[in-house]
Amino acid sequence: MLRLLLTSFLLVIFLAQPAFARIDIVPRKIVMDPRDRSAELTVLNLMGQPGTYRVDIVTYQQNLDGTYTTLETPLNPAFNPDQAVRFSPRQFSLPVQGRQKIRLSLRKPANLPEGEYRFHVQVMRLADARPTQSVEPGQGARLSVQMNMGVTIPVIVRHGGVEQAAAKISNPRLVTTNTESERPELQMTITRQGNTSTIGSLEAFWVPASGEPKSISYIDNMNIFTEINQRQVALPLNELPRGSGQILVRYIDNSKTASDGRIIDEIAIGM
Repeated sequence: MLRLLLTSFLLVIFLAQPAFARIDIVPRKIVMDPRDRSAELTVLNLMGQPGTYRVDIVTYQQNLDGTYTTLETPLNPAFNPDQAVRFSPRQFSLPVQGRQKIRLSLRKPANLPEGEYRFHVQVMRLADARPTQSVEPGQGARLSVQMNMGVTIPVIVRHGGVEQAAAKISNPRLVTTNTESERPELQMTITRQGNTSTIGSLEAFWVPASGEPKSISYIDNMNIFTEINQRQVALPLNELPRGSGQILVRYIDNSKTASDGRIIDEIAIGM
């Protein structure tokens, strides 16, 4: 039932947004280290009309395939973000192409155990409470009902002694038929190690026996959060390599930067 609710929620968001109308949040993720007590994010109204927005906290539990289930309670009972986190402002209006900076303030509970905690920040564009009616020549009246639209980002709170994120790529295999993406895929298992999440991107390079390496796939938000130890990953390829060489898969830490972070792990597959 929870997964059905989440699927329906995401479907509403997807259907409500035409290709040219969207909301964005920067940065796309927030990692708060043990000494951090505040953070900032910016909401962008990239739609063609002004709107009113609200910031809320939601809790998602990650599944082994990378999908999420909505929870009604915190991931960890020791840390309730509804009590520990405040936003300023919480609700606001934006003109077309406008932006609003939001301050997130954190007050950790006393005697909080060492470790990592997580929640998601959700920014919703509130629908007009009143349906609008328009009349087109020769077509009569038409009723238009607006829907709430939103976007979420993860916020990770680290407290006390935490380890540097680590992970290992294993069992890589090239699958060329009957894939979900309808493209050749590199399928693999990534196993997280330690007491922190791995937050990064996954990129594959074709390294021919003679010639220059070439990027053939890239996906961002390759995150493995602390509620799971492994994630089954399918990496769609832009092209199927030909000739002799190897495919190099690289898992890159981008928890603090957009790219060019620390290499968490890499593995080569001979062709």
